[in-house]
Amino acid sequence: MKHIITLFIFVLSFHTWAQTDSWEKQFDKANALFQKEKYRDALEAYKGIEEQGISSPEVFFNLGNTYYKTHDYVNAVYYYEKALKLTPENKAIDTNLNYARKELVDDITIIKEYDNQDILHQTLGKLSVDGWATFATVMAFVVLLCFIAYYLSSSSMVKRISFVLVILSLVIIGGCSYAASFEKKYATKEVTAILFDKQVNLKEDAKNTSKTVKELHAGTKVYILEKKALWVKIRLDNQEIGWVEESTLKYI
Repeated sequence: MKHIITLFIFVLSFHTWAQTDSWEKQFDKANALFQKEKYRDALEAYKGIEEQGISSPEVFFNLGNTYYKTHDYVNAVYYYEKALKLTPENKAIDTNLNYARKELVDDITIIKEYDNQDILHQTLGKLSVDGWATFATVMAFVVLLCFIAYYLSSSSMVKRISFVLVILSLVIIGGCSYAASFEKKYATKEVTAILFDKQVNLKEDAKNTSKTVKELHAGTKVYILEKKALWVKIRLDNQEIGWVEESTLKYI
């Protein structure tokens, strides 16, 4: 990963990852504008790609970097979160996200509560859905080779080894399929959002007259638990729960 934007003591990674032909030129143009410090023009170019329906961690990450350079830390956090959702193991995105969060008003301590799915994800999440699919494809190729060896060889030893390898490979393929399915479902397990209103009152219930539990501010990440009319029940990183108006946030 190539870093080209130095920001204080850390580097904002600015990727020139592989792009599809449909938006490659526009992405390159946006990158060039960024490097020339024409951040407003770069934003327009990156947003133009997003408006085409492109869901790309490269574009979202560079949008986050550009918003950071314009001191719009709320949008920077929003796009870093979008990029991280697509590539959760990306350390550069996580690093930049943490720097952007330091510029926000709310400083909420993260208290993680693990369930069985979270624990399983810590192991299966070492590979992405595509990673597990690739692993399964490799094992399918091994099965094919073993079948060929089994039918072409006259050696009983080779046949026994080939048979055992086929069985093991099929078991591994089944495991890969389960892991890929689990990770795909896990990725959609939590619906998250970023608060965009300058000040948001966290309420005990879904109504304006309800008691205010906490005053929140733009840029805070929330987890959506339930919807009721124009309100959503949310959970904060410190496990506090309450209601906010849905219009105050943008879904990641």
